[in-house]
Amino acid sequence: MSSRRIAARLEALEKRRISEDTGAGAIVEAVDTTNTLLTGIDTVLDSIEAQDTAGLNISAGRITGTSAVHKFGANLAIPNSFTPVTRGGVYPMVLAAAATTLRIKAGGNAADTAAGAGAREITLQGLDETGAEVSEAVATAGASASSSTTATFIRVYRAWVSASGTYATPAGGSHVADIVIEDTAGTQDWGTIPLNGFGMAQSTIAAYTVPLGKTAYMQSWLLQVDSNKTVDFMFYVRENILEAAAPFSGYRMKFGAFGVSDNISVKPHTPAGPFPALTDLVWMAKVATGTGIAAADFELIIE
Repeated sequence: MSSRRIAARLEALEKRRISEDTGAGAIVEAVDTTNTLLTGIDTVLDSIEAQDTAGLNISAGRITGTSAVHKFGANLAIPNSFTPVTRGGVYPMVLAAAATTLRIKAGGNAADTAAGAGAREITLQGLDETGAEVSEAVATAGASASSSTTATFIRVYRAWVSASGTYATPAGGSHVADIVIEDTAGTQDWGTIPLNGFGMAQSTIAAYTVPLGKTAYMQSWLLQVDSNKTVDFMFYVRENILEAAAPFSGYRMKFGAFGVSDNISVKPHTPAGPFPALTDLVWMAKVATGTGIAAADFELIIE
């Protein structure tokens, strides 16, 4: 039973008990005041409960026009200059005129091939030169470079093993070696699906670019570090990614966390944003000396 209903019953009983007391007016007034306070508390609790269930309703598709995006990434060798929190520290951001087809880089494992025991297919997800979200599956080719995508990309913020020759278990994963994505010219790496000793089957990219026609709000983030190093984190935003000539929109720091030596979890009362369509959202990090480990995990509401 809610506190509002309990308060209402208590109020009725109390008023009945003191109704015969000719000097009970002040007490009745006190009961009314208490009931008002309880009603206010109940309203706040109802609001908190509504916020807690909103995330579930968004993920379940019950709120029309909204969706949830969970992004995470890690860099196992963060240098002493700000670098994207991604495997290899790469998150290519090219002009629309430089949109490119992509492929799987040569040098992988022979088992990660279209008829092999490892990864048979990977799927890339990102934006094309119009800013629209696009995804495409690519057949693996073992130690050789794969065929190129048909779609052209200006951003890739997710890649995963979408078909494997192995029914993965805790004893063995879905691919056999790191799978590196590159442009068709072979001049730039675009992302990695790391093995990490088991087979992650998923890229680790702590970055996202808001697709055409969407707006993003960041509702939480988690920063993690190697306890032997202190790490500075910055969250960068750049709007209007389709700009073709100067002046370009700035690549701006929105907020940061400095000297981080332990995990930090943040869930603000109001989500960060709004971040309009065609906006880059990138977590970057650096250590004071040498190299270190940094990871970032964040949740977005997409409207």
